Amino acid sequence: MAELLMTIVGGIKIGAIYALAAIGLVVIHKATKTVNFAHGGLVMLGAFATYEMVVVFEWPYWMAYIAVPVLIGALGALLEFVVLKPLRRADLFTVIIGTIFLGTALSEAYRLAENSELLAVPALFTGPPLLIDVGSDVVIFTREQIWVTLGALAVGTAGVAIFRYSSLGRSMRAMASNSRGAQLCGYSVEGVYGIAWFLGSALAGLAGVFAAPSKGVSPDLAVSIVASAFVAAVIGGFDSLGGAIVGGLLLGCVETLSAAYVSSSLSMAISYFLLFCVLLVRPEGLFPEAKRRHV
Repeated sequence: MAELLMTIVGGIKIGAIYALAAIGLVVIHKATKTVNFAHGGLVMLGAFATYEMVVVFEWPYWMAYIAVPVLIGALGALLEFVVLKPLRRADLFTVIIGTIFLGTALSEAYRLAENSELLAVPALFTGPPLLIDVGSDVVIFTREQIWVTLGALAVGTAGVAIFRYSSLGRSMRAMASNSRGAQLCGYSVEGVYGIAWFLGSALAGLAGVFAAPSKGVSPDLAVSIVASAFVAAVIGGFDSLGGAIVGGLLLGCVETLSAAYVSSSLSMAISYFLLFCVLLVRPEGLFPEAKRRHV
């Protein structure tokens, strides 16, 4: 029983990171209708920036949680303005293809810049674990597990609240619903797109900060995170921010349990099988956002 609980807690920790990355994907998609395949590269850069700040420059760890999301968010907004904005003159498919090449370029640029295949980042909390008695067993929780789980979920929930209730979120929802109508109401396409890409990329950068201690920094991080974030977003409903959180937690638990009790080499395959089952039963995802009609 204790082993099962510890496995689930580990899965929730990984799932919280997936949820944070998935929310960034959904924010960009909801506001701009763009599926951002460069999202994993931004997560990887967030992890790499954390390594540079914490290990190379030996800055306080808390600075990474503040500076990295801002830096990666600014980079994402810059990439949208410089690279993707000209592509919008063609069609949406061209923009999506552009994000694929951007993601590849970010991963290969890192590979060329760093000779090491894996950079290790220390955990923020290294104190003794917390022990909880469960009957005759003892469940062990590390401080890092608690911090990552609560921190990632808190930021993800804050992102959902900003999108739903703030004026920034209202502008992004208006642009997604009817771009021409939003422009007539005074919203700027470039401004709204820039805000959406900044927020989505900032969430990706923060996901990289949380993921760096447990997963390290490597080009493989970009692929694994973006794949898991997409699966989590689709399971939850690709337009649902709350669904992205639930999808991420569910995916993390399924991956961890399958790795512990089936096979670590099959954990990703089982995750995709879960996605396939969800799409068969509910193609719109588990928690699709309700479509409102105005008459």
